[in-house]
Amino acid sequence: MWADGAIIMADNVLSKVALSRRSWTRRSARDSHTDVATVPVLSVGGYARADGGPPAFGSASHQFTPASSLETLPPVSLSNLDGDPAPLAAGQGKVLLVNIWATWCQSCLTDLPLLERFHEAVGDRVDVAAISIDKADQGLVRRYLKMISIHSVPIYLDPDERLASSSSESPAPLPIFGLPITYLITPSGRIAGYVSGISDWLTQDARKLLAYYASA
Repeated sequence: MWADGAIIMADNVLSKVALSRRSWTRRSARDSHTDVATVPVLSVGGYARADGGPPAFGSASHQFTPASSLETLPPVSLSNLDGDPAPLAAGQGKVLLVNIWATWCQSCLTDLPLLERFHEAVGDRVDVAAISIDKADQGLVRRYLKMISIHSVPIYLDPDERLASSSSESPAPLPIFGLPITYLITPSGRIAGYVSGISDWLTQDARKLLAYYASA
């Protein structure tokens, strides 16, 4: 019942979200003065705040929160949309964005298309993994992704909370403080920090943050 409700909810709000999503995306691109086809993500390093910390990135309500200690993200065995094992391993020499989402998350309707846009633009330089924490079968997730036109972002399923969990008692390495939430993993596989809420990784601020951690 809840699984069907998630699709119905998404279908009902898509028409409302679509306009705001297009406006928000255009505004982000305009404000950052970037071109999706030519944005030089990670081409320039050395960005840092005056205090030596990572560059600021986020929105008025959500900012990138650096980890107090750079712990290594362990390999985790998840599933793909076909239900087959799909190991997720960091430390492959590139920055990795791990996006946690669910079909019942309204903000994810905007965040996932932005992530898709980012992946299509710079997927050869930054790895992306979108992790669904839905408890329903993969068929629901597949239909949801088709409905919002997500085709290229690598999708993983984590119904058992092996990678991410909102429970303080869970051994999962990535805490969930709200959805969507995106963790930035360094090229060496360390958890650098996270940002909650809708995030446009093609902005100038995001580019500076990614460049800052590219050599970490």
